[in-house]
Amino acid sequence: MAQQDAIEQLKDRFAKPLEEFEQRRVVFWHDVDKSFESQFDVLAKEGVSSERNVRFLKLSDNNRFIAKRELYRLHAGDDFLVYTTEPKDFSPKALEKNWLADIEICSEHFQADFASLLAESLGAKNAAVEGVSIFRQFFNAADRRARFAKLMPRAETKADVALGVIGAILGASDLSLETIVRAYLVSLYEGAEPLDQLSKYGADSLFASLVSKRVGYAGDLLSRDDFAAHVLLTALSTQLPGEYLEGLEDRISNPHGQPCFNVVRAWMGDEKSLAVLFELARDTERLCGLPKRFAEIPFAQLQAADVFPCINECILTGLLGSMAQGADRSDEALRVTQRRKDLKWFTRVEPFFSALEASANMQRFYREHVQGFHVAVARDVWNAYTGDWYMMDSWYRAFCVAFDRCGKSSFDVADNVIDELESLAAWVEGVYVNWFLSETNRCWVNAAEEQWSKSGYIEGVPRQRRFFDELVMAGPKEVKRTLVIISDALRFEVADELAHRLERATAGTAELKSMHSVFPSITEFGMAALLPHHSMGLREADMAVFLDGDVPVASTEEREVALRRRKPKGRCIQSKALLAEKRSARKQLVGDADVVYVYHNKIDAVGEGFNTEHMVFDACETAIEDLVALVKSSINDLTISRVLITADHGFLYTRNPLEERSKVSVADASTRVVKQGRRYLVGDEPSIDDGLFVKMNMDDIDGGTYTGLAPRECVRIKKAGPGDNYVHGGLSLQECCVPVIEFRNRRSGAKGFEERQRAGFKLLSTSRRITSMLFHVELFQTEAVGGKTLPAEYEITLLDASGNAVSDTRPAHADMTTSNETARVSRVQLGLKAGRQYDSKKPYYLSCRSKDDGVEAWRQEFSIEIAFVPMDDFGF
Repeated sequence: MAQQDAIEQLKDRFAKPLEEFEQRRVVFWHDVDKSFESQFDVLAKEGVSSERNVRFLKLSDNNRFIAKRELYRLHAGDDFLVYTTEPKDFSPKALEKNWLADIEICSEHFQADFASLLAESLGAKNAAVEGVSIFRQFFNAADRRARFAKLMPRAETKADVALGVIGAILGASDLSLETIVRAYLVSLYEGAEPLDQLSKYGADSLFASLVSKRVGYAGDLLSRDDFAAHVLLTALSTQLPGEYLEGLEDRISNPHGQPCFNVVRAWMGDEKSLAVLFELARDTERLCGLPKRFAEIPFAQLQAADVFPCINECILTGLLGSMAQGADRSDEALRVTQRRKDLKWFTRVEPFFSALEASANMQRFYREHVQGFHVAVARDVWNAYTGDWYMMDSWYRAFCVAFDRCGKSSFDVADNVIDELESLAAWVEGVYVNWFLSETNRCWVNAAEEQWSKSGYIEGVPRQRRFFDELVMAGPKEVKRTLVIISDALRFEVADELAHRLERATAGTAELKSMHSVFPSITEFGMAALLPHHSMGLREADMAVFLDGDVPVASTEEREVALRRRKPKGRCIQSKALLAEKRSARKQLVGDADVVYVYHNKIDAVGEGFNTEHMVFDACETAIEDLVALVKSSINDLTISRVLITADHGFLYTRNPLEERSKVSVADASTRVVKQGRRYLVGDEPSIDDGLFVKMNMDDIDGGTYTGLAPRECVRIKKAGPGDNYVHGGLSLQECCVPVIEFRNRRSGAKGFEERQRAGFKLLSTSRRITSMLFHVELFQTEAVGGKTLPAEYEITLLDASGNAVSDTRPAHADMTTSNETARVSRVQLGLKAGRQYDSKKPYYLSCRSKDDGVEAWRQEFSIEIAFVPMDDFGF
């Protein structure tokens, strides 16, 4: 094959036309091994196809003068193929003895040995020929040659050839140190025998030299555990001070910390083999007893380290456990959680950190209100709840949702993390139920009880019964159509999250308000109160609610009749129908209605079911997604510019079963009960004040026929059957504080339009000199996330002047909502790529690029001043 290739290459050369200033072609064929001598003789006898006359000369020690005469005198205008067994050598000493030196220097040269031919076919330079010869056996197969050529298209040295051969044998995707080490360890993990393959083609000692010099490992290459432990622990040494790694010195090579760190970081970015890295890290954790070691290291030292998954678990165990015991670690927990988001392995334990974050926010709130809730005026209590107290409901929901996700997680998590999380869940339940719900609602009842008993409402707080007149009818004149979405049991804190989602998902604005529900805060009364009316009545026979004496409102059709008494073009529609229809059908469904009531029921439908009430917080998330979709569909397909989103009532929900002391009996009410639930009673007789119930004036229902009673604070009324955890109907802030979101669609350029923008980063680091292979930069999140400022994820990397990455790429999350600017500073660690030289006189650029669309937000110029960077060296 090689011989045939040589003949064909020579024929091709002589068949080519001469260049513009060439008069003939003279080619010196160097065949040092005399492998092609017989082929030359055959070729000289048969000749070659050419437009010019081609002559053949075979040089020997005795015919140099004759050959010179042939070339210079007798046939000076003909092409020549000159065959010689001497190597090409233009050294001064060799030139002195070479009679043909002058013409040989000016002529073309051709080497016909196997290595030279192969090197030429591979695009390798002459300096790499010897390397090709060393690995002749490897290059015997076409598939191996193809793999090599793909990895190393232009080999310039013997070392290039060696590196290409090693990469091809290991099946590496490129020839970086990071990829080669990863490929070798993955092969070991998968049960292959990569060292045997390297040895088969004579590359084992060169690979051993590579890993010894570049990552500092000189141990047994057949030991997967030892090799992996060396790489991982040496990488960790760049993230932790040496004092915390005492006893592991035999497995760590400090001078090679940065190359090993680069190996690990690059591996973390390879999703195909990430699971292998995780398992190798787990093996090293067990081999070296790392969880116990890390448990004794201060979090301040651990919070930026991410080589081993168990670091997350050690941080979680410590924080979850101490917080469960009542220790105030809220600030530390929030800071560490934010830092860990940008590090590897976070997604595997994200639900646990989400639970930690929610509980930390609850703990911070507890610390800020540890003196209790002492507000005397009911309106002020209401404003305090809608100001920030409601966030405890939101954080409790977030904790419960995260807790459930932890239980469903498929990732391998240490048992002690789960144990401490369960302990913290007990603390969260106690703080939320026994402190927050109890104390805030005691404050609320004490402040509002007199007004409830006297007038049935709170002075200065908007009332649900005035919703239609004060909100629906109060829209701007330019608004031709108003959409009213009523989501059953949409609690105030859920509506707050919905408002933020709408701000982020649309070009419109979402303003959150509140109003006090009717009593009892149940669907029958709440849905009726939201419709236009003058009076409300209750028919005792079937407990049906009527408006204005005789207008029933139980069904969607009946509610449309009630709406059309004030708005003849009004429509009432179920959200399922509106979401399910196509755009044309939705338009037809709404028609020319100027007011459209849309009824949505996700939260209450789940909460009311005994088998599903534990899923009510998941239903809150589903409801938010539904309502965002409804709003977007309305503004896009129905050209509606104003949307009101509200609810008939809120709800109380706690996870743990209630104790009997948290319940009261109907008999304690001392009245004939007409209608009852777990959080309310409606009677038709005056009630004796026994201190167990709060009285609610119901004079506006059938002219004062009935008396309303609600258990104090969050106490439930004993009732046969299940359903104590999810309840509504009473007067707690969570039940009677009904949200109202006024959404206005804003078109670009219109009054009130505000462009959505991602939160961004600004580089804080003042030094622009990089003096070590590992370096840090500090970033400041310029805006707090909220409103039209959206969370964003960026990628930080260092580039050369041509835009090529010279460091690893690190994520940076701009998602902090705090107004505290100091708290919005984050630190990113980067590592320069090894195996290359950095020029201190050339510029480099730190680039911040959006992960979503790849758009570069900014770049800042840096210089790199590093005296020495290790290069590949195989010891040739």
